[in-house]
Formats: sequence, C-alpha cells, structure tokens
Amino acid sequence: MKKIIIALLCLCPLLTEAHSYWLELKGLGKVGEPVTVQCYFGELENGLREKADKLAGIKAFTASVLLPDGSIQPLTLSPAENCYQAQFTPSQAGTYQVLLVNDTRDVQDWTSHKLGIVRPREYLRAICQVGEGSLFAKPVHYLDVTPETGFALGKPATLRVTKDGAAYANAPLKLTSPDGKQIKQITDANGRLTLTPTGVGQYVVDVDFMDKTPGQYQDKNYQAVRNKTALTLVVAP
Repeated sequence: MKKIIIALLCLCPLLTEAHSYWLELKGLGKVGEPVTVQCYFGELENGLREKADKLAGIKAFTASVLLPDGSIQPLTLSPAENCYQAQFTPSQAGTYQVLLVNDTRDVQDWTSHKLGIVRPREYLRAICQVGEGSLFAKPVHYLDVTPETGFALGKPATLRVTKDGAAYANAPLKLTSPDGKQIKQITDANGRLTLTPTGVGQYVVDVDFMDKTPGQYQDKNYQAVRNKTALTLVVAP
C-alpha cells in the first residue's frame, strides 16, 4: 500500500497569509504500524519550516485521535527539530481522525487588520485510513471541513463544510493546489464541494467564519469570534 498522508492546514493566527500551521501524518496505513503526527509552522508553499521558539504557538493546541470505534486517544506533542510530533499505533482497521484545537487564545486587538477586537479559535484536522474499507469521518469542530469520500488521483472527492454541526451553505473557501496556485470557491446549498486531484501533492481547503456576536472571554470583551479551520489532503506519488 502506498504511504497515506492526509493532513490539514490552518492559517497562522498572526494573520500573515504566508505563515501557517499544518499537520502531516506519516505511516503505511496498516494495523500495528505506527503513525507519526507532525505539526509544523512556516510557509508551506515555500518549503519553509520554522524552528525553535517560533514553534511556541503549537503548545496551545490540544491533540487527540478519534479511533474507528468512537473512543478518543489523547496525544502529547513533543518538540522536535522543526516541528512538534506525537505517535499512535492503529490496533484496528478503519478511519483515524487526528484533531488539534486551540480555543484558549487571549482576545486579540486586530483593528489594524480591520477585524476589530476578536477572540480567535483555530482547528486542525488530519485523517488516516488504515486498511481496507470506506472512509468514515464526521464533523467534530465548531467549524469543520470533512471528506465524505476517499481522495485519489483523478477521482472526484466530496468535501463537506459544517458550522455548529450543520451544513455551511454557500461558504466561501480557498483551495491551494500542490503547485501553490490558489482559487476561491463556494460550497453548494448542502455545504458540499467536489474536487478532482489532477496531480500528486498537497491540496489545502481552508475556511473561516466570523461570528459577530459580542461577548467576554477571560474578563476581556470582544466584538466577534473568528473561527478558522482547514483540511489538507495529500496524494502520495
């Protein structure tokens, strides 16, 4: 079986388009074979992977893997040379959903970016299919992008965007192809989007939603909550 790497990408909370967080899963997709989860920060499109103190933001993410039987296995990310990583060993065939969340970040003053006083929430998702069988993944995050079919070269794949568990109809999103080109698309009335990979490499779909309901978090008032999520699927050679 070819190496299966399905990862997802989340834009950097510093609001720079170039820098971002993303996950990579390395493994053979076999029962009993370890899968390594790696979280990077840098410029994916330029091959830049930051090191040392520039990775400090990864510490704010909580990590777990949702197993095929529905149970949850916590993951502990440990620092490596240019990433944070963890490992788990599949004990059964099926779909493994690796989930990272950062919803504890302080309220930010992003008025200079014309976003106002904002509470940021970020989500990372990675899915690994182990063994034979159909991919089964379900929305978990408040804002989520979930594959409903497998992702293979030349075959149409359906993705679904959800917000608070319901279809996010007409959701604007950005697709980044392996060659770095970016196009904007919109989901249909059911929150779905169909993609057909035309080459090997990493396809990134990222979505954000600004909830303009004001509130308070950690004794700080905010004008809106900015939710950001993204799913990256990688077609191996």
